[in-house]
Amino acid sequence: MKKLYILIFAANLCFAQSSDLLNTKWEITKIVGETFPVQLPPAMPHQQMTQFSNDPPRLNLSFFNSMIADIDYTGDHTFKVNSKACTLADYMGDNGQVNQFFGRLCNFFDNQSNNTYFYFITNNGNEKILTVSNSTFGEIHFKSAQLSVKDEVANKPRVFPNPASESIVIENLKTNSAIELLDSSGKSIKTISVKYSGEEIDIKNLNPGIYYLKVDGQPLQKIIKK
Repeated sequence: MKKLYILIFAANLCFAQSSDLLNTKWEITKIVGETFPVQLPPAMPHQQMTQFSNDPPRLNLSFFNSMIADIDYTGDHTFKVNSKACTLADYMGDNGQVNQFFGRLCNFFDNQSNNTYFYFITNNGNEKILTVSNSTFGEIHFKSAQLSVKDEVANKPRVFPNPASESIVIENLKTNSAIELLDSSGKSIKTISVKYSGEEIDIKNLNPGIYYLKVDGQPLQKIIKK
């Protein structure tokens, strides 16, 4: 029995994840691929955050669009992706670099081929560096994000485009929160349970006018439907 306890304890140690991985907000610094040169992230209006969690085991990645992946930690420096979903809103602020960059981020995490991903964290004294690599010699590099007051404000939920005619996207949401869309009289039109940090809401069938968004019962923003 004592040997069994020792084995269980050793297995738990093997699969325990680094507190640095779980407790740090990460900012992407570059993507390295075998079939394309090093790609640096295009300029964005505010920082984009990536976070790993342990309960549930999950990876949330944001770069204008968002990716959420359910993962298994298979060792103290490895994990596998069981399922993933990526939002597909078009970024209209450049000539396609942001969309291309996020597409490579989303495609990097493949849940179809049973890939194992390896990660390593180093500390250069000023910041932490995270490298995640896959089986096709690709790498995503991150650094620990130093959030200013401005960045904290920027990472609150935001809505775009506004005004809108077809759909709106809400970014920087907490999973399992609730979105409610109301008309100008305060009548609830639809309620959405948040599954991803970015959600797209179809509004093309709504009459033109003013609407309101709430997140977890708190007012978020006025929406103008064109």
